[in-house]
Amino acid sequence: MSAWPRRTVLGLAAKGVVATGFGLSSGCRTPHATRPTLRDSTTTPAIPASAADTAEFTELHGQCDGVAAPEPAEWAEHRTRVQAAMRAAGIDALVVEPGAGLMYLTGIAWGRSERPFVLVLPGEGEPAIVCPAFEQRTATERANGLELVLWREHENPFTKLAALVRTRGGARPRVAIEPSMRRFIASGVARVLDRAIVVDDDVLGAARIHKTEAELARLRRANEATKRALASVAQRIRIGTPQAQIGEWTEQALLATGMVEPWALALVGANASFPHGTANAREVEPGDVVLIDTGASLHGYRSDITRTFVVGHIDDEVARAWETVARAQQAAFAAIRPGARCGDVDAVARAVVTEAGFGDADRYFTHRLGHGIGLEVHEPPYLVGGSDVVLAPGMTMSNEPGIYVPGAFGIRLEDIVLVTETGADVFGAWPDALQPLRG
Repeated sequence: MSAWPRRTVLGLAAKGVVATGFGLSSGCRTPHATRPTLRDSTTTPAIPASAADTAEFTELHGQCDGVAAPEPAEWAEHRTRVQAAMRAAGIDALVVEPGAGLMYLTGIAWGRSERPFVLVLPGEGEPAIVCPAFEQRTATERANGLELVLWREHENPFTKLAALVRTRGGARPRVAIEPSMRRFIASGVARVLDRAIVVDDDVLGAARIHKTEAELARLRRANEATKRALASVAQRIRIGTPQAQIGEWTEQALLATGMVEPWALALVGANASFPHGTANAREVEPGDVVLIDTGASLHGYRSDITRTFVVGHIDDEVARAWETVARAQQAAFAAIRPGARCGDVDAVARAVVTEAGFGDADRYFTHRLGHGIGLEVHEPPYLVGGSDVVLAPGMTMSNEPGIYVPGAFGIRLEDIVLVTETGADVFGAWPDALQPLRG
């Protein structure tokens, strides 16, 4: 699970920062306690982590060395996969806005704004990008050799897009738009392609959901490194440590591993009963639960790990809840295999929690079991009740049951798993048995 820490949202609002893009490049950093942020099209890669950022965590340096970043050949391979699916579905062109989909197909990180910047991918042949003319030089730097079709400020960008689609798809093309496309872009496409058939077919998502070996290598290392970072942070927590300090340490530890764009949700004591956090400040007291949900980016691919610790004496009910969550997580893992339905896996974990006496249905286990992960922290598939989506090899997702008792404590354990040909695999080690941290 992941969340926007409230202190970050308020801080960005106070500074007048507006989310207008999609930062996925491997060399970008964001301020402390932020999630992967949206950026405008002219944002330049930020400087690497400084020695001051990571001085307390030198033991983590080099954790992400040796993992290859994507290159143009990989993006071309992704386009080939999507184009094969397009031809099978009878789709002549796919229109994609900036975001994870554009990154997957081209490696281009660009901002979403009121000015359309869209990729047109034909079922056959090379793609092109409809781009504001004044951005030509910046876009050329990032376009990895792809064709740019420019529109000037007094021109209708959708007319340029229509001509491009017809060139590649004929007079009456079948055009697919990605699900995350904003309404004014989708409406603009439909308006100018008056004879086109605009279809709701997520051929891009269907390709992205099955990770390649190169993608899996990045996801595995990112999540392994995140677990090591959390272990280092846990050893620093003491009675009296401010909740905010734990979050800052966690982000510093992630930077020390070599990842970028760290975010952290640290919750202490009764605050941990809020699954996505609270504005309440808190310092660690004896016997407190400490829940840390965190992640970062390695070459655009995300980690998302949660661990729950106790400082000092462990209350019997907290111990029972932690052990129940751990058993639910393992039961779900055993159920994750090719052919299993997402809703059934969620039900397996929920049954363990219910049978342990922590309420029926979603009384204390209040959220879905998990979400897919890749270029986005949250993406399909979703392990949620009632879902008939069938798992298949190459899918990656979180496995994160939880128990939240309002006013008392919260427990969540989250690991990223891969569906294999015969079952499932986990990225890194499972959480250790609950041991008290030094007070």
